[in-house]
Amino acid sequence: MRNSIQAFRTDRRFFIGGSDARIIMGNDEAALLRLWREKRGEAEPEDLSGTLIVQLGAATEEFNRFWYERNTGRRITDVQRKAGCRICH
Repeated sequence: MRNSIQAFRTDRRFFIGGSDARIIMGNDEAALLRLWREKRGEAEPEDLSGTLIVQLGAATEEFNRFWYERNTGRRITDVQRKAGCRICH
């Protein structure tokens, strides 16, 4: 049971991450179609472990939150919170 929960949490099909958001908001139609296929389980997810910008984001995530809060005066409270769709789930 524990392994299946961990697999669910790490399975990128079940959430929109920062790299996904960039694709969704961008202009690269091929990347958007690839992401759509990944989320539907029709394609293997892209391996981002060797992508510098992804690794920098992971390494500086806590600092980035601090910097945002300091410069905006807004507090971040829902770190890594997963929100579900009430229609889908």
